[in-house]
Amino acid sequence: MKQTSLILIPFLALPIVAQTVKLPGELKPWQRVSLTSRVTGIVDAVEVDRGSVVKAGQLLIRLSAPEMKAQIAEAEARGLAIGAQKSEAEARQSAAESTLERLRAASKTAGAVAENDIVQAEKSVQAARAAALSLDKSAAAAGAYAQSLKELEQYLRITAPFSGVVTARLVHPGALATTQSGALLEIEQVSKLRLEVALPEAEMARIRLGARVQFSVPAHPGRVFTGVVARQARSLDASTRTLPVELDVDNGAGALAPGMYAEVAWPRTPRTEAAKK
Repeated sequence: MKQTSLILIPFLALPIVAQTVKLPGELKPWQRVSLTSRVTGIVDAVEVDRGSVVKAGQLLIRLSAPEMKAQIAEAEARGLAIGAQKSEAEARQSAAESTLERLRAASKTAGAVAENDIVQAEKSVQAARAAALSLDKSAAAAGAYAQSLKELEQYLRITAPFSGVVTARLVHPGALATTQSGALLEIEQVSKLRLEVALPEAEMARIRLGARVQFSVPAHPGRVFTGVVARQARSLDASTRTLPVELDVDNGAGALAPGMYAEVAWPRTPRTEAAKK
């Protein structure tokens, strides 16, 4: 009888291919600001233009307001005048207090000073103190007003609040800038971007903060970029029943730009595994 041998073939564990679902996303700047004027003035110079790369604190626009300098000078002069009046009032107060002390000392001798004279001297001291206190408050108010004008004068120099790129220039020299005139410049920080993805409600349980997610953009066919899941809105959009999720994207090389649409390969991690994390 012919014998047959049983050959055992070891089972090879095949790698599990991670499942992904394609979702649309949009790249947005890390920070965006529209710069407006906080004071009224004439635009003297615009130091940048659309596309200019700026650093935090860099001068962008210079305004001029000659009337503000006149107001500061007037406020300082008024403060000096009130200061002189205050010195005079303090001198009168000191004299009134000295007179009161002498009258009180003399009143120790019977019949030397009338009681009414002491009462009048006390009232004079009270009036002198009230006048000095009033002028002291007026001097403080004048000083505060002058200081506030000096602080407003600093806003004649408009600087960049952060490092970024000028994306719009909306003013030119000679224009009148006011607090109601709207944006003068728009700046965006693009060295780091936010990738916003509208996650379907069914995928909510698969969110893993810190997970690295790949995406692509039409501007770079065949190239794959990576973002890190950083935050979620924690509230569904009622109109689309989706959850806005943001990924942080490093754009140090400048290959990406705000406004680009992206195709995100969202990982379909099993719900049980996502729940553990």
